Amino acid sequence: MTARVAILMPAYDERVALGPTLASLREAARDRYVVTVFVVDDGSEPPLQIDADLPTRAFRVVLARHPINLGQGAALETARQLALARGDVDAYVTMDSDGQHGAADALRLAERVLSGADVVFGDRFAGASNVPRLRSVVLRAARLFEWAVTGLRLADAHNGLRAFSRRALEQIPIRQNGMAHATEIKQRIRRATPLVVTEVPVSVRYTKESLAKGQRSLGVFGIVHDLAIQYIFGEGEA
Repeated sequence: MTARVAILMPAYDERVALGPTLASLREAARDRYVVTVFVVDDGSEPPLQIDADLPTRAFRVVLARHPINLGQGAALETARQLALARGDVDAYVTMDSDGQHGAADALRLAERVLSGADVVFGDRFAGASNVPRLRSVVLRAARLFEWAVTGLRLADAHNGLRAFSRRALEQIPIRQNGMAHATEIKQRIRRATPLVVTEVPVSVRYTKESLAKGQRSLGVFGIVHDLAIQYIFGEGEA
C-alpha cells in the first residue's frame, strides 16, 4: 500500500517560495507516496494563494488561515490538529515553506518513521548545508542549552525539519507561539511515553531571502525568555 504522508507547513508572506516548495514536494513524492500538505497561512497580507494546478489525486494541499500573525509555533499547532484529525496518515513531517528544506530530505525522514522510529530530527551539520559561520556558532551553542533544558542530546538545535509517528505527535501539543516551540517540542518528547528518537542528515539551503525572514542568530535569548515566562506563569513546564 502506498504510504500516506502529512506535511505540516507554516507560512508567512511566502508568496515567492511557497509555490516552488510545494511543486518540489509533489515531484519528489510522485508514484511513491500520497501526500497531504497542511499549509497554515499565519496572517499573511494579502493572504497566500495555492496554484489550482498543483493538487493531484496523490498530492493534496489543505490551506488554513490565521487572521493575524500568531507565530510559527501557533501555525504548527494548527497544522498538527488538522493533520491528526484526518486519521489516515502514516507519517507526519514539519517543514518550512521558504525553500530552505529539501523535499527529498522531508520524505527521507518520513521513511524513518515508516521503518519504526517515532521522532526523527534533521541534522543540518551532517548534511551538505551551507550554514553561515555566525549561525553555525550560535546553533552549536544553542545545542548545549537544549541539552540542559530538554535532556535530549541531539546534534542540531532548532531544525524545523522533523518527522513523527502518530503516537508521538499526539503527545506533543505546542503551546509556545513563537520560535521557542522547537525547544518545547523536545521537552515534551522527553516527558512523553518512551519514544524511539533518531537523527538523519539533511541539507539546509540558506539564501539571502530566507536569512532575512528567518530567526535571528541571537534569537536564542528570546527563546530563553519565552520558556521562562511559560514556566513561571503557565503550566509549570514548557
